[in-house]
Amino acid sequence: MSIEQLRRNRAEINAKVQTLAEIEAKEGDLNEEQLKSFNALTAEFETITQQIQRLEGAERMAAESAMPVNALGALGNNAPTSAAVHIKKEAKQYVGAKAARMVMSIAAGKGDLGLATKFARNELNDADVAMAIETSSGSGGALVPANIAEEVIELLRAKTVVRRLGAQIMPLPNGNLSLPRMSGGATSGYVGEGADVLATESAFDDVQLSAKTQITLVPMSNQLVGRAGYSVEQMVLNDMLNAKAVREDKAFLRDDGTSNTPTGFKKTAENASRTVAWSGTANLATIDAFLDGLILTLMNSNSMMVRPGWALSPTSYMKLFGLRDGNGNKVYPEMNEGVLKGYPFASTTTIPNNLGTGTNESEIYFADWNDVVIGESESMSVDFSREATYKDAAGNLVSAFARNQSLIRLVAEHDVGFRHPEGLVLGTGIIW
Repeated sequence: MSIEQLRRNRAEINAKVQTLAEIEAKEGDLNEEQLKSFNALTAEFETITQQIQRLEGAERMAAESAMPVNALGALGNNAPTSAAVHIKKEAKQYVGAKAARMVMSIAAGKGDLGLATKFARNELNDADVAMAIETSSGSGGALVPANIAEEVIELLRAKTVVRRLGAQIMPLPNGNLSLPRMSGGATSGYVGEGADVLATESAFDDVQLSAKTQITLVPMSNQLVGRAGYSVEQMVLNDMLNAKAVREDKAFLRDDGTSNTPTGFKKTAENASRTVAWSGTANLATIDAFLDGLILTLMNSNSMMVRPGWALSPTSYMKLFGLRDGNGNKVYPEMNEGVLKGYPFASTTTIPNNLGTGTNESEIYFADWNDVVIGESESMSVDFSREATYKDAAGNLVSAFARNQSLIRLVAEHDVGFRHPEGLVLGTGIIW
């Protein structure tokens, strides 16, 4: 049986398995017959996968051991008359490659998943991406499998402040997650002989996470659509990650829960009265004392201090990085190592520096980021359009058709929650 036929068979089996999985998700349990069918299909899927891997391995070995063949008539009348053989290089593998190739393939296929599959297999030489598209469903788009989506999420960790500082990632089954948290602690005391002990209990409530939809639009020049290559892949991947990361950080730090956005750090800290306002003259002594005050506020909340850290605006970062004492020595030389007063920090432009009546204020976020939870859907979806209109960074409406562009739409779902709001500290009115 050919590799193509095996891949088609595997795709059909996968579709049946997904149907059974949906039944289990909706009804709770599979009946005995359905469970037996699920197990048989799973075993058959694994068997076919192993067959495909063996045949692909044999093809690679044949390609590597192939001898060059002269073109027709290249060496005169006595030369062999067989045609030249061209071997396509195996696709370069790196973290995020499959996500970029999936986006490029859907763009090259103009939203037609059949054409996208052929492009991934024949032009990009990536059988895994081809199979992922082949088994996807949806009109004009494709569901990004969990293993490929995980690569995107892993790459986001280095680009987003909230993830980089240590927020915990949790799956969002069926788009919702309820996490218990202690809202009131038990008490303890001493009593004399014969005296009654007061029975006390911890009080609990829940952190409710519900999926919020984030849409990332990636414009591509039509001159690049359909062109394979590492540099094109990297450009597509970076554009997609950068746009998603910037908006995600803003949501997790500063969105207030309105307009279908997450309720971020700032709003949660304000609701819990965990804000500390700056006042006074911005000099070495007052700045240092203010930072100490933020640390003390977190410590006084009985935080476990598992992963405490700072989130700063670039303006505040540069002020602290360049701050010097009367002898010209840096006050915080440890910032060269990525820490401030012993705790890691990260800066992001999503923390503005034009707040307040004088439009010259910023904020500082300090917390035990171990108590910050990001609920993440295990899959994403990709759509394509050449006619859509989108807003650029300046807020201007842009027609993809008029600009000779194609528009890729990446749809993901997530939410953010804070298990201990008392462990958040927000410094406001920062003028340095």
